Amino acid sequence: MSEEKIKSIVNGFGEAFVKRDVEKMLSFFAEDAVWVSPVGTFKGKEEVRRVLTWDTQICPTVKAKRSGIGIMVKENKAVTEGISEGLVEGKKYETLTVTVFEFDGDKIQHIRLFYDKLSIIKQVTMQYKGVTGWFAKRLVNYIVGRGEKGLR
Repeated sequence: MSEEKIKSIVNGFGEAFVKRDVEKMLSFFAEDAVWVSPVGTFKGKEEVRRVLTWDTQICPTVKAKRSGIGIMVKENKAVTEGISEGLVEGKKYETLTVTVFEFDGDKIQHIRLFYDKLSIIKQVTMQYKGVTGWFAKRLVNYIVGRGEKGLR
């Protein structure tokens, strides 16, 4: 597959991701695709559907822009670097993301998404005014628990 075709697929997936369109996102994946991210490993299209559905529910609004290397393609692989913004529990976060795509033909076979989950939790937690000490710890634990609710 050509470099331009891979870039087109990666960009199409990214557009669907920002629109939070689970079915469109799934159309880019092979049936036996694997999704690896800080929230876990998901094997097969149905498990990928589950993590994408969960992600759109927990974070219904996402903005993304390329940064750093942008997108690089070599053979059947692509790597993107970007900055994602979104809302969790109504609180804004921003994080650097790196995504590695591997293709089988014109379908995503394997995707590895890297971002700092703790940084997101800290950003969200800091927006709760006047939170210190034991309460802050409980709140962080609450947010982590809410963030994984329905996933496991």
